[in-house]
Amino acid sequence: MKRGWIKLLAGYDRIILYGAGLVGGLVGNYLCANGLQRKIIGYAVSRKDQNKTSLCGFRIYGIEELKARRNDSLVIVATLPDLHREIQKELSRLRFQKALFVTEQFYKDLCTWAMLDFNRQNPVRFRPDAKARVLFMASDNSRTSGAFLCMAELCGQLKKQGIGAVIVLPSYGTGSSLLDEKRLPYTYIPAEDWGFELAREKDLLEKIKFSAALISNYPAYRKICALLKEHQIDLVHCNTTYTYIGAAAAGHLGVPYVWHLRENMENQGCRIFAGRWAVKLMRKAAAVIAVSDYIKGLTDFGQPGLVNVIYDPVEADEKYLRKREIFCSESVQMIIVGAIAPFKGQKELIEACAVLKRKTDMVFHLRIVGKGDKDYVKELWQLVKSHALEDSVTFCGISSRVYELYAQSDISFTCGGREAYGRVTIEAQTAGCLVIGVDSGGTRELIRDKETGYLYQGGSAEALAEVIREAVSRPELSRRIARAGREYASRTYTTEKNLREILDIYEKVLKRSL
Repeated sequence: MKRGWIKLLAGYDRIILYGAGLVGGLVGNYLCANGLQRKIIGYAVSRKDQNKTSLCGFRIYGIEELKARRNDSLVIVATLPDLHREIQKELSRLRFQKALFVTEQFYKDLCTWAMLDFNRQNPVRFRPDAKARVLFMASDNSRTSGAFLCMAELCGQLKKQGIGAVIVLPSYGTGSSLLDEKRLPYTYIPAEDWGFELAREKDLLEKIKFSAALISNYPAYRKICALLKEHQIDLVHCNTTYTYIGAAAAGHLGVPYVWHLRENMENQGCRIFAGRWAVKLMRKAAAVIAVSDYIKGLTDFGQPGLVNVIYDPVEADEKYLRKREIFCSESVQMIIVGAIAPFKGQKELIEACAVLKRKTDMVFHLRIVGKGDKDYVKELWQLVKSHALEDSVTFCGISSRVYELYAQSDISFTCGGREAYGRVTIEAQTAGCLVIGVDSGGTRELIRDKETGYLYQGGSAEALAEVIREAVSRPELSRRIARAGREYASRTYTTEKNLREILDIYEKVLKRSL
């Protein structure tokens, strides 16, 4: 990390950090580590979140609250570059005199510094009395990722069973804060996954660059091999289809590995690079876990009994599990949660809302919760405007209050046609929502049509609108279906059941009881 930046900041008496997210936290920690904490006034944001009032021990202000300091303070814009232009306009409007923007390269340098510093202060340790030592390989580091959440829940349960589990994170991100909250041990070993974007399929230069990136994983491979040897790891658990480096290291050393297939990569716009080698590596796994029959059927492993279907559990927020009735107000409250992307079906749902507005007198409001590519979100908003639905559709962004929003909703949607599993489907059911989903992929395994929810034929906004109309026109039936869905989900997708099935596989692989 270059020291020039710190020398530059030393010339200012007061510092305001604009941005209270991941980048802001990194910059704040870095300044404190270099003795500049007394210069920091606090964090500034454009819009305050009532649920988040401080970060790194400093208060979070609305930028308007700090305009009295505009002449004597340096503002460090600690966000990703795509927000810089908007923030620059805001600072100019409020007449702040001095601003310094965190570049993408400096952000990467900060991530590297943070990971190295964490590893230095927190060496990998397993409990000496652990029944088994399991190394989990994560493919991302995001507390909003369904795969990451499931891994954290599983590791927490294994910990209670006396099994040592350490998580290897491939990058810096928000997921580590969740692991800290759950007191789960982890370490950083930066590595690239083997998911290659289909949009770049015909670009030879991109393929060459990607090959080079995978080759650059060799230091990570060696570090994992060292971990396996030093700590006498019993088992490696690859948490998603994307991550492979842990399996490669385990295979080299003869350590058994389990592979957890949680996603349809093609549906996410990716494929495995060097697919033939990948299938060979997966076939050498001691066991493969698929989160649905749908995912199990996507790859032919050629070995009967290798792939086990185990549905992920959902750890519901107890505050919102009280029994409630839906369709109790004049306006039908609807919600769709998840990444905003073409394969998630938000566009089809908006078009269905347009059909409802055109053909019925239904009063409704749809919340779209999640984030996505800015251009695609803009395209969806233009679609909303073209149908004059601005008062009926709200884009909420990422929310930490998802269960609260579910509890305020009558209907929840799963509109992605090739969902691997559908964690949000189960969350919505356990929160008492009536769930409407596409009759395909993993969704059809989670919803029994007209028994625990409604299914519709994907690709038709008219068909979706008709199912919504039917559900709303028969409120008593829909309430019974929602109650049945809640009871089924709460009984079926439990942590206890998932843990027992995972332990059965571990015991079979390790040939001993746990």
